[in-house]
Amino acid sequence: MIIKGKKMKKIVSSVFLLSSVYLSAGENYFQNEWDAKGLIGLEGAFGTTQVKQTEEDPNGGKHVLESSSETGLAGGLKLGGESEHYRLFLSGRYHAVDNFDSVVTIGAELQYLIRAGEHFNIFMGVNGGQLMSQATVGSTQYSFDSTYVGGDAGLNIDISDNFGVEFGARAMKTLADSSEPGAVSLLVEGYASLVFKFTGNY
Repeated sequence: MIIKGKKMKKIVSSVFLLSSVYLSAGENYFQNEWDAKGLIGLEGAFGTTQVKQTEEDPNGGKHVLESSSETGLAGGLKLGGESEHYRLFLSGRYHAVDNFDSVVTIGAELQYLIRAGEHFNIFMGVNGGQLMSQATVGSTQYSFDSTYVGGDAGLNIDISDNFGVEFGARAMKTLADSSEPGAVSLLVEGYASLVFKFTGNY
């Protein structure tokens, strides 16, 4: 019974630590390294989308059939949390890209925060997820689906205990190839986010 009690305490402690992402009380600064805040972010972005159609080359490698770059806007929603030195977001974005019916990404971003002051930090991070696009040529609609990986960097400014802004740049590289129109090879965006923080002080 003593062993079971210890296991139960560990489980309860783990649940408490995870819950603290949304319920940790505190001020704008963190009480300790693992004090945490829950986050909701609304994002707007502008960027360039590289489109590339490829096919297998009989002599080896891949042959590029067509390559072009398109510009467009994007908007998204991010849910996550941050500790003193780390920030994690789960995100969904719609990218309005020229000559595409739709481009959607669903993924996650993990960032390392370098705190330059109580109300300011810069960050570097990695991202990954799934990209889905559709394009119509003539009367035919083409779909493309691929895993993507990438990185991002930028800065965060805390306006108050419960609100901040984020400015950054992001690159997302797809891992799949396609010979059909609508194949996205790379997304590069600059973005700004409104970030709402939940610390338990309601």
